[in-house]
Amino acid sequence: MIVVNLKDNSTTKQIQFFIFTPYQIYVKVANFLYEDIASHIEEEILNGVLQLGDKLPSVRMFSKQHNVSASTIFQAYYTLESKGLIEARPKSGYYVIYQPKKYRSDIVNSNQKEIPAIHELTTDGMISHIVDLLSAENYTHLSSAKPDLSLLPTASLQKSVKSALTALGADILNYDHPSGNIHLRQSIAGQQIKLGKAYTTKDIVVTNGCTEALTLCLRATTKKGDIIISDSLTYYGIHQIIKDLGLKFIPIPIHTKTGLDLKFLKRSIEKFPVKACLLTTNFNNPTGKSLSTAQKKELVQLITKRQIPLIEDDVYGELYFGKHRPSTCKQFDTEGLVLYCSSFSKTLAPGYRIGYTIAGKFTETVTRLKRIHSLGSSTLSQQALVGFLSKGRYPYHLKKLRHTLQANMLSYCKLIYQYFPEEIYFVPPTGGYILWIAFPEDFDSVALFEAAKMQNLIIAPGQIFSMNVSHKNYIRLSFSTPITEPIEKAIEVLGSLAKALIQKSYL
Repeated sequence: MIVVNLKDNSTTKQIQFFIFTPYQIYVKVANFLYEDIASHIEEEILNGVLQLGDKLPSVRMFSKQHNVSASTIFQAYYTLESKGLIEARPKSGYYVIYQPKKYRSDIVNSNQKEIPAIHELTTDGMISHIVDLLSAENYTHLSSAKPDLSLLPTASLQKSVKSALTALGADILNYDHPSGNIHLRQSIAGQQIKLGKAYTTKDIVVTNGCTEALTLCLRATTKKGDIIISDSLTYYGIHQIIKDLGLKFIPIPIHTKTGLDLKFLKRSIEKFPVKACLLTTNFNNPTGKSLSTAQKKELVQLITKRQIPLIEDDVYGELYFGKHRPSTCKQFDTEGLVLYCSSFSKTLAPGYRIGYTIAGKFTETVTRLKRIHSLGSSTLSQQALVGFLSKGRYPYHLKKLRHTLQANMLSYCKLIYQYFPEEIYFVPPTGGYILWIAFPEDFDSVALFEAAKMQNLIIAPGQIFSMNVSHKNYIRLSFSTPITEPIEKAIEVLGSLAKALIQKSYL
């Protein structure tokens, strides 16, 4: 390990380089002092300590009080300004311009089964219709849970593809190893170091996106007719996997404030012969909820006690807005029962279709199934990704992406506060891409979807994420696309349509 300290007046940054092989350099970037100061002020704004219109201390006063340089405070204020939290007023100073809006929480759909029960899936037709529209042109897509292309290092990735073609020559046409490119697996193992776990290349299986990873892990741990546990609200593709594999499932409620109901999960395990759990532990799609570290430890203890495999979907884990990456259940796994799944699709290159799983005691079975299922993953995509990761720029890209996404989220929230009906409710997420917005309980989100489609706008109604066709009064919006004039106009139109539907329901 090599440690480098970079210092500029009172602004100090430490960079740690972990070098494992010529193909694998993992860079851990600590925060600058100005980032810590900005983060503290941001928390005070989001928690209502600093409110709309409040004046921040002058740069000179702040730097004197905290014994830091003026340039450090300027950088902190610039960071907050770029997120739309404060603004500079000529000859006056910096003022708070963002105020979290408090909505009534009593409209949130609470129609959850209190008794564990097995459910049937009934949303296939609606899912197919919406998926068909996702790639349709001439629509403004307000619900895509993937990075906008403007947020990706396109030029660097294109260079990596060219380098891969040159480096491999005719071998680019060959199959790669079924478990994945050896150097890519080395790089993934290096990334896991920051989560406190050490793995070898034999522990990792590269897949065609996270969806294939989840599918292989389910096939490795269950058979047709088995009962599994999953989030009651989750990515609709998971519904289809469960149905196609002929599995029965128990949906676990996700509460507005506390997230996944672990007590319900425990009762479900006690009542039914559950063979596996498939859960999103960080920034659930669509709710944005995460399990706390304490809840993750408790969950691992529960499944370990009963020897039930846990398939952990952590595809959004790197997209956090705070100072620290959220933990994973895999960190606390001592018996290889957690099958960890993630990908580079949500952070770097959706079209590369590169995911992976660290399947613990099921690795051999998953490897065999991978070989049978698809033989291998794209040789070119894997080699191009190796080239990009070997440059050590991935952590910097992630940091920039997280900053942009958080700024986007705050901007979207302001527009939604401005244009949407006052009756709505949502909690700004702490990571990911998604806003999960509740309307009054009798609101029909499918009607809003159809009305929006007539205006060439695409949203996602809540039903398609529900295991039991609940949450009909919810919609999922994405903030991955930076705010432009057309996007603001689209949000304004959507808000007007929602207001009209609410007004109609009162007549």
